Amino acid sequence: MPEVVEREASGSEAPSLATSSTYTPDALGDAADTVDQETGLPGGLVMVHSDIFAAPANSVLIHACNCQGSWGAGIALTMKRFYPRAYVVYRNHCDSNAADSAALLGTALLIPPQPGDRNSHWITCLFTSQYYGRRVDAPDRILEHTASSFEHFLKLLGDTERGGDADLGTAGEVHTCKINSGRFGVPWERTGRVLEDALERDGEGRVVFAHEFEEETGAGGGFKARPGGGRGGGGLEKGQQILRF
Repeated sequence: MPEVVEREASGSEAPSLATSSTYTPDALGDAADTVDQETGLPGGLVMVHSDIFAAPANSVLIHACNCQGSWGAGIALTMKRFYPRAYVVYRNHCDSNAADSAALLGTALLIPPQPGDRNSHWITCLFTSQYYGRRVDAPDRILEHTASSFEHFLKLLGDTERGGDADLGTAGEVHTCKINSGRFGVPWERTGRVLEDALERDGEGRVVFAHEFEEETGAGGGFKARPGGGRGGGGLEKGQQILRF
């Protein structure tokens, strides 16, 4: 897995339509530069100790989702609280596919910043399990869906960067939590390898910051992040409890 680095932090309308399209592997094109043009860092997965929600404005935040329209636990619940309008876009997307929710597996939904949501963040949903809780998909299936949904995300992000929709603007840095490793029960090391392989193959030198947290029981019986000097100043804000999904 990549080394952990520390970086300093930078600084009632209807939801907008999200970016979503049919996944076609050939549309991804060949990998290009090996250095991210915005950060100057070698492309790949870079671990950081920090709060993903303190990422700079216009950053893309990635998390793994079920296909049932539920952000009811883990970091997804915090996403729902911080990005309620993005949640509506996700839920509507799931509702529109309710007759065949499995069709969402292996796809991504890239939601542009919504009016009133936190820090003008883009939210990316990777559909890696059809269900959640006791009906969650098996780890190998989740990893299979992670690979194809992350590749789909790279395509969608590339489309916005190439001016596919001028109204959406341009997304900034890409940040992910340790997707699949909490409620979906897949060891992060396995998911991390899937993401690294996709970035090496199709990432065009892109850097993805993966946020590393230590979970520990707090005095109130919840969880809190280990304090640190990483990107965004470290620990989570009051009220955030479950750190991984």
